[in-house]
Amino acid sequence: MRLFHAARARLRLLLARRDAESRMNEEMRFHLDMEAERLVREQGLDPAEARRRARATFGFADLYKEQMRDGRGLAWLGGFSLDLKLGFRMLVKYPGLTLVGGFAMAFAVWVGVVVFEMVGVVMNPALPLPGGERVVQVGVWDVAENDPEPRVIHDFLAWRRTLTTVTDLGASRDVALNLVGADGAARPVVAAEVTASAFRIAPDRPALGRALVPSDEVAGAPPVAVLGWDVWRARFAADSQVVGRSVRLGDGFATVVGVMPKGFAFPESHELWTPLRAEALDQGPRAGPPIRVFGRLADGATLDAARAELAALGRSTAAEQRATHEHLVPRVVPYTASLGNPGVIESALMLSFNLFAVMLLVLICGNVALLLFARAATRESEIVVRAALGASRRRIVGQLFAEALVLGGVATVVGLVVAGLALQAWGKPFLERNIGRLPFWMDPHLSPAAIAYACGLAVLSAAIAGVLPALKVTRGLGSQLRQGAAGAGGVRFGGVWTAVIVAQVAVTVAIPVIALFERRELERMRTIPPGFASSEYLGVSLQMDSAAVPAPGAPSASHARFAAALEAVRRRLEAEPGVEGVTFADRMPRMYHREQWAELDDVTNPGYEVSTARVDPSYFAVLEAPVVAGRAFRLADLATDAHVAIVDRGFVDQVLKGRNPIGERVRLSETRTRDTVARDDTRPWYEVVGVVPDIGMGHVVQSGRPAGLYLPAAPERAAGGGAVYLIVHARGDPMALVPRLRTIATAVDATLRLSDVQRLDEVENGVLWIIGLWLRITLVLTGVALLLSLAGIYAVLSFTVVRRTREIGVRVALGASRRRVVTAIFRRPLTQVGLGVVMGGIMVGTAAWALSGWHPDQSMSHSVPVGLSLGQVAALVAYVACMFAVCMLACIVPTWRALRVEPTEALRVE
Repeated sequence: MRLFHAARARLRLLLARRDAESRMNEEMRFHLDMEAERLVREQGLDPAEARRRARATFGFADLYKEQMRDGRGLAWLGGFSLDLKLGFRMLVKYPGLTLVGGFAMAFAVWVGVVVFEMVGVVMNPALPLPGGERVVQVGVWDVAENDPEPRVIHDFLAWRRTLTTVTDLGASRDVALNLVGADGAARPVVAAEVTASAFRIAPDRPALGRALVPSDEVAGAPPVAVLGWDVWRARFAADSQVVGRSVRLGDGFATVVGVMPKGFAFPESHELWTPLRAEALDQGPRAGPPIRVFGRLADGATLDAARAELAALGRSTAAEQRATHEHLVPRVVPYTASLGNPGVIESALMLSFNLFAVMLLVLICGNVALLLFARAATRESEIVVRAALGASRRRIVGQLFAEALVLGGVATVVGLVVAGLALQAWGKPFLERNIGRLPFWMDPHLSPAAIAYACGLAVLSAAIAGVLPALKVTRGLGSQLRQGAAGAGGVRFGGVWTAVIVAQVAVTVAIPVIALFERRELERMRTIPPGFASSEYLGVSLQMDSAAVPAPGAPSASHARFAAALEAVRRRLEAEPGVEGVTFADRMPRMYHREQWAELDDVTNPGYEVSTARVDPSYFAVLEAPVVAGRAFRLADLATDAHVAIVDRGFVDQVLKGRNPIGERVRLSETRTRDTVARDDTRPWYEVVGVVPDIGMGHVVQSGRPAGLYLPAAPERAAGGGAVYLIVHARGDPMALVPRLRTIATAVDATLRLSDVQRLDEVENGVLWIIGLWLRITLVLTGVALLLSLAGIYAVLSFTVVRRTREIGVRVALGASRRRVVTAIFRRPLTQVGLGVVMGGIMVGTAAWALSGWHPDQSMSHSVPVGLSLGQVAALVAYVACMFAVCMLACIVPTWRALRVEPTEALRVE
């Protein structure tokens, strides 16, 4: 208890330092005044003399103050605060080092924070709901298939009746619906059929009306819907009277009963909610649509208790229903977690991103340490004087660490600000383009954990950039004190630093090549010729609503309905003014196409990997791609017993080696490994009947030339249960047709959902956006590396010349000419820089030669040159010359200053 009171008193003194010292000053003045009055009264002294004697009696007041400060137990803090103040002064005194080192460290912190936050969002997401850590997901794992079993409606009903450790148990399933808004146009929405308990798990009050209630789930209840905030504003113009209105959802109608507040998207990332009806829950074991089951841990229950109860229930169910549940194991996990254990490789890969960021910080801070080392070496005399006055090596190292910490702290603040802006602007789009539609809890932002992580990076950067140079500079202080001069034995750059300079120059020469190749590769992707006027074409994905659970035999009927609707849309579009033609395919040009193994009717041919597409017979005519040999597809080719194919020039060149393709037979397999291809006589042979030009069969990131093969398909066969891509050739801007297309699709069939609406020259722009983002990051990283390299080279070479000031003075005093002095000084830096330039040039040449020959995904005979062009070589030579000039400037400036110093003055330089 005594220790607690002592600690509390010291903490109070620390927090109220000014008040404590003010009270002590008042007390000291009181005692001095009392003692002076006594001397005047008793000894009759003059007041001034009495006050002088009183001060002499009490001693040094500053000593008492220091003792009081030491009594707090935090005396070191005062010295450290002085070091921090000196660190801020150093920022101003050395602006060049501050800008270069601070910018580099800020970039490293920015990368570290962004990577930490993005990895945390994916690996350790937090549910932003009240008591979100107690919200759980309940599911079933098939141990035989090592995969989750999502058809758990039967199990969900059993869990809802018997589970005691999980309350508010509910379920939801995703549905794809068209919503007809106030403008009469149908647009798809991300909807969820959900139990009313979801709105107890996420208890946000509706902005308008009410949420779903249990009575909405009863069979025969009137259909209702709850709108999301964004849908309400975008589709109904934020109409406050929308509650009670009947809206069309796909084939049916529903009454709007409420609007949820902004940001609400539970269970995952939904925009509209309808009740999960009792009739949809009338399913047998492992039957019905896939659902997601969720709930909240009961009061006093733990996750382990819920797992134990669910495991016991699972064993009982497996014993009773052995045929369906023998290999099923129920699991309960936090709501944002996966039912399966994350793979070791995936987890290690994600965590390695953080390791990469830390390593980048270490490398950058190592370069900053070189700059701080050069600066600390110039302060050698100051350090020697401090050591002579009694400062320990530990104290001096602490001072230099504090100075580096100030630089790192300022850089961390800048890095955090930029990281917050980057996460806000790029974080969510980056994840969406890589993962797809994000759940609402994946919202990258600057979290308290990320700020704490940045502070840790700041301390680490200060330790690397401050402590390491300090240990080097303060080595041998005792010998320097005995020699009596700081410069006599001081810090010097030996063979290790010569190697560092050479390596820095080589890397500085070679590193721009990385950005150069990335830039050129991005330009190549953007300028891949599609083989037709892609800017004149509109592409759109067509699907039908999937709200209803299909009955037995329904898939073929729904496919026929889809084919009829697609044909009706095509006929009406072709009648529109400005429309040149309409066709469809299972993929759009420039998209990733399905890759299959093509086996020729030749036992000596091992087969080739080719890109395939299923297209309408009018596909090539609409794209204005002429058939260069053979014929185009005909309507008769749609018959199930007609097996014909059309190939492109890439197929002829790479697979057939230039021979006539007409009449060749091809068989397709899903197997892509050459060693495991087995001849299966049940697979049909396709006869090649035509050849077309290369028309966008290759994906934008595919570096090699693709070999394409086209098969004819009717709409229901092209879709294969998925989407069909409608392609419209229009005069003028094709995007002007979009409103009319939506109106036509809604009029033909309100369940037709249109998505991915874009011009064909914009296909896969999302991939190009990601690559462009990486290029911008690479450019910034390259700029930081170049800036640090040049600054480090300048600092080291400049310091080397400055250390020879005494030598310059001696040589000039002995009659040496200035030309000979300059030649002697420049010889070693010129050798170092020249050697580095040669090594960097060798690295660039080797990389250019290696990259100019071939790509791993194509044969040597069809390689695409990616080496350096003559203009790019000229640009690199100019860059090397500029870098060489900067390095020489590092020698010229200090040499010129040293030559201007009188020999007698140079001899006195420490």
